[in-house]
Amino acid sequence: MKKLTGWSERAKAIKILTLFEKDKKLREHLEKETSGVDPQDRAFIREITAGTVRYLKLLDFSVERATGKKLKKQCPIVRNALRLIAYQLFFTGVPPYAAVNETVEAVKRLLNRKSAGFVNAVSKKLVGFDYKREVKRIEDYYERISTLYSFETWMVKRWENFYGKEELQPLLEGLNRVAPLFLRVNRIKIDQKELIKVLRERKIEVEPHPFIPDMIRVKGRVLIEELPGYKEGYFYIQDPASYLAAYLLEPKPGELILDVGAAPGGKTTAIASLTKNGAKIVAVDVNPERMNLLKKNAERLGVENLELVVTDISKDEDFIKRYYKSFDRILIDAPCSATGVIRRHPEGKWNKSIELIKHNQKVQCRLIRAAKDLLKEGGKLLFSVCSLEREEGENNLEFALKEGFKTLPFNNLPKELKHQFKDGGLRLFPHKNDTDGFFYTKLTC
Repeated sequence: MKKLTGWSERAKAIKILTLFEKDKKLREHLEKETSGVDPQDRAFIREITAGTVRYLKLLDFSVERATGKKLKKQCPIVRNALRLIAYQLFFTGVPPYAAVNETVEAVKRLLNRKSAGFVNAVSKKLVGFDYKREVKRIEDYYERISTLYSFETWMVKRWENFYGKEELQPLLEGLNRVAPLFLRVNRIKIDQKELIKVLRERKIEVEPHPFIPDMIRVKGRVLIEELPGYKEGYFYIQDPASYLAAYLLEPKPGELILDVGAAPGGKTTAIASLTKNGAKIVAVDVNPERMNLLKKNAERLGVENLELVVTDISKDEDFIKRYYKSFDRILIDAPCSATGVIRRHPEGKWNKSIELIKHNQKVQCRLIRAAKDLLKEGGKLLFSVCSLEREEGENNLEFALKEGFKTLPFNNLPKELKHQFKDGGLRLFPHKNDTDGFFYTKLTC
């Protein structure tokens, strides 16, 4: 445990948080700054940085309320050190002396003794600070709720408008929970019972999802790359909601299937798994680097009968001519605001905007329109987004209907989710389903 409470890990966390401030990206900085770090230390750094980002608004409020110091006036390293201390004190089991002393030592190494002394003096006021009591004193309801759960106020207002006041706080709580780890069984190489046996033989605690096929939950902390079967391609790390997009498509062997927005390959490889390489899959994405990830994932999982195309189908006339009215099924997992996956990517709380949502909606509509030229008569289109925004879900369904599509039922929808299928659309939520937030609709023309 000495390593896990050391100054060097906190110094890296402060660096990552300082980089995050500049571009609101987290994963890229985490990967770069922790490359080559001991896996357990890397997990600790990831936990405290992601947690700090997750509760950023609340931490800033608490530091300023407890200390009387304006964070904006502090230099980035001091500011993020104070945030890091507050997160450790409020949300982890790290002893207060370690949270403060080791972070202060990190500041001394990164800056100087004077700055470290300032952080030490200020942070002592955070020990024992009752943030819940202080938040209750905020008069405005929306500001109070958005501070307590640490979300942008405009997000909170929108979601209350969409889903109602009773759903709001459970939804925010669900988005703040750290997502569980699920493995999606790769049927090309193994079945669910066999994979569970392999994992349990190595003393890894797992359980099958109660009603979604092929999903296995891993309990406790594990290093993914060291899980038995990872290198062999027995599974893919995937949230049940993401897997459902491929599952609800109901792909069949012998079909020609288009996967749009395919990289890094979760749904492409799920389609291959469901058909045991029996379908021909054309996977398209606009991002060449992410397509390289898809290629690597496909190779690890033993996916065959796959064609990778870097393109935007809404602008590629040659692609549309080549495949005009050819596909039996199309999966559009559209680029979106990704507000449904905030529990996995807490930086998503701070890099969204109404403008981004409206831009994404235009892109999504273009993809739906292009799909009509690519889908066979009587073919099936599954449209999905990992978004909580109506513009990217229900409004796009309305657009598709105006374009001449018709809705279809989900023939294989688990009975536990049937009550959430309404007016041709299905929504899943973190607080209701313990999944990422997703919207799906199944269409034909």
